[in-house]
This record gives sequence, C-alpha cells and structure tokens, in this order.
Amino acid sequence: MHVISLDDSYNTRGIGSADRPWVVRSAALDGLAPGGERVLRELGVDLVIDLRETDEHGPRSHGFPVHSAPLYGQAPPSAGSLESIYAGLVTERASRIVAAVVAIAEHPGVALVHCTAGKDRTGLVIALARLAAGDSRSAVVADYARSGETVRPARAAIAAAQLDALALNAEDRAAAERLHLDSPAEALESALDLIDSLGGVRAYLLARGAEPRHLASLQQRAARSRTAAPTGPDAEAAA
Repeated sequence: MHVISLDDSYNTRGIGSADRPWVVRSAALDGLAPGGERVLRELGVDLVIDLRETDEHGPRSHGFPVHSAPLYGQAPPSAGSLESIYAGLVTERASRIVAAVVAIAEHPGVALVHCTAGKDRTGLVIALARLAAGDSRSAVVADYARSGETVRPARAAIAAAQLDALALNAEDRAAAERLHLDSPAEALESALDLIDSLGGVRAYLLARGAEPRHLASLQQRAARSRTAAPTGPDAEAAA
C-alpha cells in the first residue's frame, strides 16, 4: 500500500507496486483537476468504480469512464454504529458488494474504487478484493485503519454540520461521529469475522455472483504487482 498525493481529493492509496498498483482506492473524485487526473493515469488508472448512490454526486470534472456500482440502493445511513452498518451491508447488500469486486476483476486495466470518503463502502469492497487476491488479513486491516488519518481532518466540519441537524443524544452522537470520521480496525475485523462465519471470503464471493475466473484474475494481477513492489519495512503493507 502506498499513499498517492492528490490536491483535489484525499484518502488515495494504491495497492501493490508504487509505480503500477493493481487497484487504487480514494475518496470521491468529482472535483479532480487535470493535474490529479494525470497523476492517476500515470499510475495506470483507466476506470473509476463509484460506489455511491446516483444522488450523492454532481457533475464529474475528470475524463475517466465511470462504472456505477451503488451499494446501498438508498440514501446512506447518517447515524448508527459502524459494526451494525457493516453487518447490514455484508448480509443485505451482498450481491452489490460482490458485483463491485467482480467489476475490479473484470477490468483489464487499473480500477480506482471510491465512495464519498473512501473508507466504509470502499473499505469493504477493497478488503474483499484484496483478501480474494491473497493479501494478508493484517495488511488489509492496516490499510483500512489508515483512512481515519485523512478522513477525519477532511470531513470533521462537514460531519459536524450534518450531525447538528439530527439533534442526537451524546451516545448516539459519538457513534455517528465514529461512523462519519473513523476507521477503527475492530470495525472491519467484525465484518470479516461475519464473512468468515458465512464460509470465508472465497465462498462468500462465489455464492453471490463471482466466478472462479474472477478470483483467479484478482490473484494474478496482485501477484504481478507484488513482484514489482518494493521490499523493506513497508513490504507487508504494500502486498
């Protein structure tokens, strides 16, 4: 995993080789300027997979083709616990999650996956794609947990305005702030534990629309990117 610096978005990371990642994750790219688009194209990005609902975005300034793969099918929740919302996605929106993973697998180039902040919907889809590709659970969880470092400063004021309008009690407000701004490792771990109870990542994907060729595609592209990835202290996170 390596951080990609964009002036017009945030929470952007490539998975695999620093020069040619096999998949990229990010916050929304609606306002991406030509310089940011150039950075991504130089890394091989040639498709955006947008996990948001149609009414969550306005006009897009970039020139990437966009594959729309909304996960909720309705407005995203504005309050609640991360763990319960992830459990709902895993159990009630499974076919949508798997369709997004399949879209990564079927694209011959480098796809960039994003939602709004790039931590929850993106975090789940990227986690499943990486685990199916053979990356370690520890590396996947560490990558997920890193999102809070950039999401909280980028969205704290936006979240505060949204939550002020809900007039939540203190306990519910704290849970909602965690939902909007944080990416604690235990939240993803709880979702992965639930998937394990359903047979594990491979069985979960295959039972809900993926085919063996999709898993093979993920494994092959990740393996190629690992070969080119740097060695040293960050090697495990980059895998």
